[in-house]
Amino acid sequence: MPITKHWKYEEEIVTSSLKGLCHANPDLKLIESERVVFNSVSPKDKVFILSGGGSGHEPLHGGFVGTGGIDIVAAGYVFASPSSKQIYTGLKTHQSSKGTLVVVKNYTGDILHFGLAAEKAKAEGYPVELVIVQDDVAIGKTKNGMVGRRGLSGTAFVHKVAGAKSAKDNNKASLKEVYQFVSKVNENLVTIGASLDHVTIPGKQEDEDDPKDSDDENKFEYLKEDEAELGLGIHNELGAVQLSPIPSVEKLVPQLLEYLLKKDDPERNYVDFAPDDEVALMVNNLGSTSYLELYAIQNTVTQQLNKLYGIKPVRTYTGTYTTSLDGPGFSITLLNITKAGGKEVLDCLDYPTTMPGWNSPFTTLDWTKSEKSTYIVEAPELDYSDAKSQVLFTPEIFKAGLYKGCKAALAKRDKITFYDTVAGDGDCGDILANGCHAVIKLLDEDKLELKDGIVALSQLTDVIETAMGGTSGGLYSIYVSSIAKALREKEKESKDGSPIAITSSTIAPVLEQALKSFYNYTRARIGDRTLVDTLAPFVTTLVSTKGDLKQASKAAHEGAEATRKFKAKFGRATYVDESELAQFDDEGGLPDPGAIGLAALIDGFVEGYFDVVKK
Repeated sequence: MPITKHWKYEEEIVTSSLKGLCHANPDLKLIESERVVFNSVSPKDKVFILSGGGSGHEPLHGGFVGTGGIDIVAAGYVFASPSSKQIYTGLKTHQSSKGTLVVVKNYTGDILHFGLAAEKAKAEGYPVELVIVQDDVAIGKTKNGMVGRRGLSGTAFVHKVAGAKSAKDNNKASLKEVYQFVSKVNENLVTIGASLDHVTIPGKQEDEDDPKDSDDENKFEYLKEDEAELGLGIHNELGAVQLSPIPSVEKLVPQLLEYLLKKDDPERNYVDFAPDDEVALMVNNLGSTSYLELYAIQNTVTQQLNKLYGIKPVRTYTGTYTTSLDGPGFSITLLNITKAGGKEVLDCLDYPTTMPGWNSPFTTLDWTKSEKSTYIVEAPELDYSDAKSQVLFTPEIFKAGLYKGCKAALAKRDKITFYDTVAGDGDCGDILANGCHAVIKLLDEDKLELKDGIVALSQLTDVIETAMGGTSGGLYSIYVSSIAKALREKEKESKDGSPIAITSSTIAPVLEQALKSFYNYTRARIGDRTLVDTLAPFVTTLVSTKGDLKQASKAAHEGAEATRKFKAKFGRATYVDESELAQFDDEGGLPDPGAIGLAALIDGFVEGYFDVVKK
């Protein structure tokens, strides 16, 4: 539930938001009574751009006020058009010697109010032109009838090129020239969106019986958990299709692109695109889609555009431009630059601007360098020639130990994950499994050095760190690397430079030295409920027994089990409420997941060792 649900619907959030916008930009001024924001430093000899509409689409519209962008914005309440009085106040308060271009999305209330204000200004002799943004393709031509297409995130493109056209070349363009240029861009836009649900209106409690909402056009049914909606409008309007079950992004994107680009669909073929046309792509966050997801979606869109239609965008914009409050979805907009005006459109897209809503600040980049697919660079192959040594492992033992150790840890994966859902963030089992799978793959593909001990450990360090990541991956990698370092020092101590055969007894002091190095990177010690509770007993017992692996393995296991009684001092486990631990009383308490995982690895390694030795 968004925090905005607790604002007073109209009185607080919209005006407060506009004030916050002005706090963030010293050039902006607010006519508070009319909820009009304008750029106080706009040159009076340029065509002014005025836009606006219902709030709830931030950064549209106020976030697009700035140099090289919009000059004036009138803000309505959430999903409601501003009044003609508000818009007229904006036109009268902030005037240019060349007139004003009004940009409005194609919604009945917006067109009526913006149109009325424009006509009143024209009647007084002030030059005004009006462009109605229409980029939606979700609703077909038959159903659109006389209404036309809805205005969606393509509005952000219109704002950008309108502001740039009016400002570039020292404000040279006339109102007629700006109007004609922007109209052509508007004619070559298409947008489609998809969402997992409708949005939450600030201050609206769905369970309240509010008589004044009886005719509310924003009343809706929330989607079910296994439903998504294609073509959902930005004011909670119903979409074109409800999809169930929810498709993967890889399956959804081709459906969306078909709406945008299918030429033989008489209902939705609004703009033609050819493979050799220059195209701008915008993947827009409808409100609550994370940037991690958004860039992944954009990558899928980019790949499918090329694969299915031969289109390679010359400009790609990914971010939050036109939202629907907390809408859990995204939209795709395509602009046919070639048909809209070619090079001048590109120049306007790249034109510098201070408007914060154009969250693509890279207007100074050299886009001619964007050779398709060349952004992917292969990592250089790691060279372990410098790691070569005279430290020799027994290949059969080393391989069997690693293999059995990884298998034993994988067998504990689900249990470790379960423990970590309480003690941490639930990923300990998966992280350990990633490392084990990577090591097994090296063994299966015969890519791991098995004889040269230092080369082998250097390889394992890199593979473990890459595959596991996180704190666990770092700790494992540091310890394995410390073993390699200790072996290198042992090699240097050899006076005649003869090969050094590694056995369970000769490795014991090496592991002890590596543990001391390991302690330089963590404050965890025995009793702190970490993997150290497993590692330290294993090492110290191996040293004291002069290489008795069975005794050392037993000590490691006992150390891991002992963590059930310890209080966590490191990591997320320190924040776990005591009441959540009661479910593990029958087991003797909740153990540290990392300690259990390492104990399984050690048990398996020792088992693999004796499998070979017994032969």
